[in-house]
Amino acid sequence: MWDREKLDELCEQALVGIVLALVTVAVVGFGGVRASEFALVGGLAALALVVWVFRLWLNPSGRLLLHPILIPGLGFVAYAAWRMTGVDVIYPARRELMLLIVAAIVFGVALNNFYRQETTQWVIHALVVLGGAVAAYAIIQWVSGSNRILWLLQPASYVKRAGGPFVNPNHLAGFLVLLLPLALAQVFVGRGKAVSRVLHGYAALMMAGGIAVSMSRGGWASAALALMVLFGWLGWRRRELRLPVVLAMVVFAVGGISFLMRSEKARARIENLSTDGTLDSAGRRDLWKPAVAMWRDHRWLGVGPAQFDVNFPAYRTPRFQASPVRVHNEYLNLLVDYGAAGALAAGLVLAALIWGAVASSRYVERASGDLVARGSNRTAVFLGSWVGLLGLSAHCVVDFDLHIPGIAVTASLVAALLAACVRYSTERFWFKPGLAGCVLITAGAGALLGWMLPATVRLGREGLVLNRVRQTRVLTPAILADLELALREAPDNPRTAYELGEAQRRLSLQGENSWQEHANRALAAFSKAIQLNPHDARAQLALGQTYHWLNQPEAAAGAFTQALKLGPNDVEITNAVAWYLLQQGRAAEAKRMAQQSLAWQWWSNPLAQDILQQSDQRLKAGAPAP
Repeated sequence: MWDREKLDELCEQALVGIVLALVTVAVVGFGGVRASEFALVGGLAALALVVWVFRLWLNPSGRLLLHPILIPGLGFVAYAAWRMTGVDVIYPARRELMLLIVAAIVFGVALNNFYRQETTQWVIHALVVLGGAVAAYAIIQWVSGSNRILWLLQPASYVKRAGGPFVNPNHLAGFLVLLLPLALAQVFVGRGKAVSRVLHGYAALMMAGGIAVSMSRGGWASAALALMVLFGWLGWRRRELRLPVVLAMVVFAVGGISFLMRSEKARARIENLSTDGTLDSAGRRDLWKPAVAMWRDHRWLGVGPAQFDVNFPAYRTPRFQASPVRVHNEYLNLLVDYGAAGALAAGLVLAALIWGAVASSRYVERASGDLVARGSNRTAVFLGSWVGLLGLSAHCVVDFDLHIPGIAVTASLVAALLAACVRYSTERFWFKPGLAGCVLITAGAGALLGWMLPATVRLGREGLVLNRVRQTRVLTPAILADLELALREAPDNPRTAYELGEAQRRLSLQGENSWQEHANRALAAFSKAIQLNPHDARAQLALGQTYHWLNQPEAAAGAFTQALKLGPNDVEITNAVAWYLLQQGRAAEAKRMAQQSLAWQWWSNPLAQDILQQSDQRLKAGAPAP
């Protein structure tokens, strides 16, 4: 028979395994951004919550570490859940809320279960191994010139940049910036054996190489900041380490300079800091301006969780024609989505974490002459955690790392390790839940699982179907069947409704016998997409094109007008409407719109140039309407 002590130990080991598996799946599975992988992450988080509750009941007299961060943290999650109920497009808001809940579960489980020295050490080792392996894969991608991310093709916009398992190389850089200080802290102040410290050193060099080949300038800058802070702290606090620290600084500096001198792509990334219509330096500024305007229109509560991209078309500047998804600045994204109220709650979370770190610092930053057990690793964990989080927070100025599940759950785990250090400074945050506490926690966990598990299952089913759709290049009846199935699994996903309508429209344009039936089905799908997302200018455009194909000019004109209203500075919409006007014989109007389109994007805009040329020809010839 297993006694309670043995079962308690097994539960702790199980929680370590589940959380590390969750983090690994989230990172290796394309950063967890696809629905299929994120559903698996959500399932593992639910399992961790169940095991934790079971452990509480196994030992009701045990203690919980109620760090001050928990109150504002739970408050922010509750605020996000409340704001989700009032958004225009529920689907992305639900995904964001699920990510917040998963990160909160990881934090809570780690804070209250991963505080033993041996457990913490295993978690650090696992994170460093994961970071080193991901970086090694990125380096192999770069050296071999591979254009694949695992078994999928890399987006063409990231050519000659390595992202490891992440779709965006910038996110690889953010992930490695978070873990690089953890590895280096183990090398310099860790209490492990010499072999362990050497392996951490190799992993650190590998991660530095991964950051380099990501070609992320924000990653380079934030990594440099993290290294300067880490080495500066070591040089200040540990005099006996000053020579090794200087040597390490020389190694990283020489390696970075050599890489820049040898890599043409790296030099180009430094030189080309401004490119119109992209997410490079000027492009980010053009993205941040409409984000600020959006926040000013919704100062206190924001537009709602994950609603920035939904509302962006109405705020788009002519210079920025890409689809941004996020603000590419986590702090501004927070203001836009959650308003000043949400930013205040998030600020309290950050303030509580910083307060705990400052309060713990004198108890964990042991000087070399202190009488301390050689087995203690608290200094390395503390130092690596706060410097890694500092580096990630710097990278968040130019990207949306915390919206990538792989980075978010890893950061949550590292933050929990840092927060748990408060136990070294005081006993006042320990709490015995007792029977009443266990009942309340179980009830809360049950309610959460009651919402989370069905949503996770539906998300997983939808994700598997959409994966098949994304991997198929040819439009077939099977694609239509899969899109319809995905829409049944997630009937509130406007993107799937739009893609189904576009597939039906393309089949109709082929001119087969059933062309009219396909066109009518396209109208129904586009109408559903507009109902689910009333801000979708592209769905309105496709609706107008379908009405035009069905020879319903009044309906087409209404849809085109609405598309221009929703997406006033969109080159694609302007060109499509200009082409429609040209076909209607309204050459003068078409010419004005083509000229406007070319003023916005004079490069790579052949359709506008063609419309302008044809408009001039018709105006000179005085051609009547066709």
